[in-house]
Amino acid sequence: MESRRITVLGGLILVVLTVIAGVVVYGIMERQTESILSTSLKLSLKSRASLFESKLRTRLHGVVTVATRPFLVQQIKRIAADPGDAKAKFFLQRGVDSFLKTGFSALAIQDAQGRRVVSAGRFVEDPSVRVPIKLQVPGELLWSGGLMLASRIALRDKGKVVGYVRAQAKLPSLTSMMFDVTSLGKTGELALCSSLTAKTIQCFPSALHPMLFKPMPRTILGHRLPMDHALSGHSGVIRTDDYRGKDVVAAYMPLASSGLGMVLKVDQDELFRPAQRQLLYVLPTIGLSVLLGILMLRWLVTPLVGRVVASEHETREANHRLADREARLRAIFDNVDDGIMLLDEAGTVQSVNPGAQRIFGYSAEEMIGQSVSLFAPEYKRRDVEAGVKRDIQAAGSAVIGSTTEVTAVDKNGSSFPLELRVTEMCLDDERLFIGIMRDITERKEADARIVYLATHDTLTGLPNRHLLHDRVEQAIAHAERHEGVRVALLFIDLDGFKQVNDVHGHEMGDRVLVEAALRIRGALRNEDTVARQGGDEFIVALPNITEPEGAAVVAQKLLDILAVPLSFGAVELPIRASIGIALYPDDGEDMETLLKHSDTAMYAAKMDGHGAYRCYETEMGFRAEG
Repeated sequence: MESRRITVLGGLILVVLTVIAGVVVYGIMERQTESILSTSLKLSLKSRASLFESKLRTRLHGVVTVATRPFLVQQIKRIAADPGDAKAKFFLQRGVDSFLKTGFSALAIQDAQGRRVVSAGRFVEDPSVRVPIKLQVPGELLWSGGLMLASRIALRDKGKVVGYVRAQAKLPSLTSMMFDVTSLGKTGELALCSSLTAKTIQCFPSALHPMLFKPMPRTILGHRLPMDHALSGHSGVIRTDDYRGKDVVAAYMPLASSGLGMVLKVDQDELFRPAQRQLLYVLPTIGLSVLLGILMLRWLVTPLVGRVVASEHETREANHRLADREARLRAIFDNVDDGIMLLDEAGTVQSVNPGAQRIFGYSAEEMIGQSVSLFAPEYKRRDVEAGVKRDIQAAGSAVIGSTTEVTAVDKNGSSFPLELRVTEMCLDDERLFIGIMRDITERKEADARIVYLATHDTLTGLPNRHLLHDRVEQAIAHAERHEGVRVALLFIDLDGFKQVNDVHGHEMGDRVLVEAALRIRGALRNEDTVARQGGDEFIVALPNITEPEGAAVVAQKLLDILAVPLSFGAVELPIRASIGIALYPDDGEDMETLLKHSDTAMYAAKMDGHGAYRCYETEMGFRAEG
């Protein structure tokens, strides 16, 4: 009887303890899975959102660069004054064609009434989705087989609208990002939506729904969709139902002030399926353990000890399975494209992901335990260490949560621009800092290329009129501060260039222009500037001229150099030039006046015969006006 009572009580105790252990293990697995994935989803969403905004801003900046070209404003003004000005339309078309090479799929210049003057590429007029975005300039995000950016910016002259630049650009990298969520599993999805009304939203196609979405409500069966939280300006992670009625874990956030929201989510069924599969193995094990426990109680101590060892082995196997689950979630974290670095309060590296190793060229073993100053230029390392104490260690520092651009150094000692965002977290009462970083070398190079194209002639590589204007104004400002100093402007026109084009073709004409540019540049000082005005016209700016005769000496030197026949294989072309000279302050006190007077003097030189130069005289202006 006593033995039976002990067996029953022991069996009940064993059942209760086994069930509790199973529930606890499953609960721990579920919570750890959710916590790790939630953190990974949030970091991955922030990375993708940052990339998305960066691409949009970079492309919109390219449209602004086009709209601020003085050359375009000049040509559209000429067309407004004379709609039949074919030369202005030709230059305008050539400018639009050159900008099409910088990443636009379609580009058009419109007059002040919105009528198209010239265009290049093919516009998508009827996209499947069209939503407005609000960044530094207005624009629209389109969907036509992929994401596209559209914008229309005014061309202004002294504050007055004289025309418009309309541009469209495909965004293949962002389209790929919308569908490349395989690292999250089969049910992973990145959603991008915009508000239609207070109750409806419009979403772009996604990995789970590649066809076009119809406008959908913000709430379904009384539950707010994660996208509703994002479009309301909130960020976070939530377990809820999505638009399919599926239980999901979703990270959500707004895209700055663009009016868009972004959600990264995965089905809870897929998330917890590994843990549930483990439970299917655990339940039979629990039942078998209870039965064996009862038998062990019947034979008391010796059989029980053996079973305890077996149970301990089973627990170790369960822990191994849990570790495998954590490793899977760690793999998701490691596959984030951006570099991630975990620092303590002293600025010492605690952990890095493969993205950070790829950016800096170090292995994880070489980076962990090192000061973050290792990745700064040597001359800045002391300042970086001081900055860690000042900014990171200080509670509520403005550095935390903000995105900055810094100069970093890789293992080979090469410097490169790095975009850095630092966030703070607490783990076991210890303050830790997460640095999310991205190598922006390609973006900076693209920006520099755009600036170069905006300030230089594409054929000769010489400064264009916009850059020339800046340099002449600087030279005039310098001359104003130094008595007796002059600035000379030489207007050069190649004689007989039209005949070269007519007889030998435009390709030979371009070669003549390039060779003439090289000769002119080679005859000048480093401080002098030669720019291409357009066609066969060049402008030379000579700062720091103390004697007016100095400009005449340079003009004669250029005439002699250009008078030497140009040889291209068996073709020899005799090309001469006519040069007009205007001096500051004698002939004008600003760039436009000097340019006008040097042009007048150049035509006077042509009247005297080719291959000559003339200095501007007041009588020339009277004859030109007459």
